[in-house]
Amino acid sequence: MTAVCEHGAECHDGTESSAASAPEASRAWLLIEHPGPWPHEASGAAQPAPLAELVEAAEEFGLRVQMIRRPGRRQVGDVRSVFLGWTADPQPFLRYAEVSASAPELAERDLKELAAGIVPSFGEVWDDPVFLVCTHGKRSACCARFGAPLAQTLASRHPGQVWETTHVGGHRFAANLVILPHGLYYGPVGVGPAATAIGAYQRGSVAVDRYRGRAGQAQADQEAEYARLVEGGALSLGLSARGSSWSRRLHYGLE
Repeated sequence: MTAVCEHGAECHDGTESSAASAPEASRAWLLIEHPGPWPHEASGAAQPAPLAELVEAAEEFGLRVQMIRRPGRRQVGDVRSVFLGWTADPQPFLRYAEVSASAPELAERDLKELAAGIVPSFGEVWDDPVFLVCTHGKRSACCARFGAPLAQTLASRHPGQVWETTHVGGHRFAANLVILPHGLYYGPVGVGPAATAIGAYQRGSVAVDRYRGRAGQAQADQEAEYARLVEGGALSLGLSARGSSWSRRLHYGLE
């Protein structure tokens, strides 16, 4: 039986505006590699006990927990990729490590520090952007329908930087793209708008088309920012190219 979209075509073709709809409370992020299946809630995904306990602690500290997997990949071993991210303030960051699912080198202290916006000692600095595409079919069939092919295409263009992920919020705007560490939300996007968003980010700016806002910002701030973006046509992130990675400066505002 084919799943039916409960949203309407106007949500997915850009007719309905998605501006200023990024989640306001999502500033601290925990990303854990998990092959699936993913239940309705990401935190309920079957995990070895040590990881499950960390997920529970992360939720208690107010972190946004996301399961991630490589597009098309449904098998992983004991070694899992884990990211800790902070999307707020002028200097967002990502930390990364490969951990053992049965004995992860990740402590509650790291999660508590992250929740407070403190850079934890966990892992190492991750300088490259991470592109998340929601493909969480158990939350919405539209996320799988629109998100999965988008993730596959983007992965072929940006090897090693694209991950499928669980619900990011706003599934009526599927497909949704989230760019970390800045937490930039775009949706609904197909390959064209997603490529434009990623290209703008790589040049150190925000694309206006299908921009939903920045995670961790109050809705009023997102609305004001979007209005300035539309009027000025550019929003600088203060990024500068440095080889294959990016150096982040203390700047986030209009050019």
